[in-house]
Amino acid sequence: MKVVEFQREAWRDTAKALRKIADDLEQGNIDPCAIGAVALRSPAGKVTAFGIGPAADDLQALALFRLAEQQLIDVLLDCGDG
Repeated sequence: MKVVEFQREAWRDTAKALRKIADDLEQGNIDPCAIGAVALRSPAGKVTAFGIGPAADDLQALALFRLAEQQLIDVLLDCGDG
């Protein structure tokens, strides 16, 4: 699994960040997407989740969220070692 580092300042505008991801996919800078999962939280706390891609369904999106969660935990723990 490849982890893409998001620079905080460059990714604060949600719409621009999503467009950048789409542009990178179209240009081949990111491997093609079979299953994608996106979660958005509003300032009021409302969560909206999306499963996207040709192989995405609710179960696949949920599994991907869990895999991504573990990957982020692994990255955070690795950063703490150095």
